[in-house]
Amino acid sequence: MGSQQKETRQLQLEQITAQIEKRTALLKSQDKTEAEISKDAPLKKLRGDLRRTKAAIASIEKLAKTVADARQKKIAAAEKRAAAGSKKKKDKADPAEDKKKKKEKKKK
Repeated sequence: MGSQQKETRQLQLEQITAQIEKRTALLKSQDKTEAEISKDAPLKKLRGDLRRTKAAIASIEKLAKTVADARQKKIAAAEKRAAAGSKKKKDKADPAEDKKKKKEKKKK
């Protein structure tokens, strides 16, 4: 059950669900009560496996979403840098003029 692929986990989920239904049907055919069915050890194990498999699927989906979001942010940042890079390219008029502006700012 150590697979980290969503398709494999989905297949496991279907198999476990089928086993739970089969076990429940078997217990009901033996005229067991609901209390006895809920205490059945093999059925408890199957339900635990089902819960763990669902959690694994949720984890895989969350990881995939996180990766997709990170890719989108990276693409957006690259586009932003590319757009900002084209705007920053401007001709410097006169270095002496820049020095004068800096001196004026210092005085203030």
